[in-house]
Amino acid sequence: MKAPSALSEQALEDFVREHQAAVRAFLAYLGAPASLLDDLVQDVFLSVLAARFEDRGPASTAAWLRVVARHLFLKAMEKERRRLPMKDLVAAEEVWVEYARADEGESWRAALRACLERLDRQAQEVLRLRYEASLAQAEIGARLGLGESGVHSILVRTKKRLRACIERRLAS
Repeated sequence: MKAPSALSEQALEDFVREHQAAVRAFLAYLGAPASLLDDLVQDVFLSVLAARFEDRGPASTAAWLRVVARHLFLKAMEKERRRLPMKDLVAAEEVWVEYARADEGESWRAALRACLERLDRQAQEVLRLRYEASLAQAEIGARLGLGESGVHSILVRTKKRLRACIERRLAS
């Protein structure tokens, strides 16, 4: 396959369509705020156009797109003066590769959906406001009548419960 920058418009659209969801999901997994996701995904594919990228198969292409996505995410966070520990991003990538390997992550997503349904309404609402609406903990607290530390505690406990629930479902 030719480099995407040398492809026809249709082939480029197909390339983006094939990889866009995975790039977006990876960035969200790294913690990219919803307000930046679309811009970061677009920048990843603009980088494909600018680079002398050569498709060497699905696994290699996915790995290269993750490297570009991670780099652009780090740059965006630096602009916002947010520092992210590189070891956390490396660990996230290792988990992501395992997640995507078997069934493109469908078993993980199914486990997550089932585990989310088991959460109480308050925990679900806090997660929705944090990760879908990209609100800060103080804003969530103001909306729900909670203190910022209360929101933080709910997030920490809920993420631990979700992780344990997902791991149990995947192990069975």
